[in-house]
Amino acid sequence: MIDLARGADANAFASMLVELLRQNLADKPSKLTSFRRLKGAVAIVVDDADVAVTIHFDGKRAEVFDGIVGVPSLTVRGDSEQVLALSNLPLTTRWALPIPHPRDKEGQQVSRAFREAIRAKKLRMFGALLHPLFALRLTRVMSVHG
Repeated sequence: MIDLARGADANAFASMLVELLRQNLADKPSKLTSFRRLKGAVAIVVDDADVAVTIHFDGKRAEVFDGIVGVPSLTVRGDSEQVLALSNLPLTTRWALPIPHPRDKEGQQVSRAFREAIRAKKLRMFGALLHPLFALRLTRVMSVHG
C-alpha cells in the first residue's frame, strides 16, 4: 500500500516517511478513509538536511520518491525540526482537524509552534489554499494523533 519508489531507498528521509505512514495506518485504521481519498502529490523539502521527497497518492496506494518528481499539488518546505513536528500536530476527535483540545497543553504548544513557524517563514506550505482538502487529509494521515 505504501512503497518506496525505485532508487529512493538511499534517501533515509523517504524510508522514514514510509515507515511513519505504514505505522499510522496500522495503529489507526480510521485514517484509511482519508488515505483512500488522497489523490495527488506532495513534495517535502528539508532545507537543513538538503533532502527532498515526493509522495504520490492515487487513492489506493502511496509511493515515495527521492527528490521532487512531477508537479506536486502541495509543497512543504522547512528545516528538519519544523517538518518532523508536522507529524505531531494534534487532531480534534470529532472531525480530525489540526486543532488541539483546549485542555491539551502539549497539543497547544505544538500548534502554537506550528503557527509561529508559518508566520516566521521557517515552514512554508505552497498549494494548501488551492488544495485545502488534500492538505487536510494529508495532515490526518501523517499525524501520529487522531
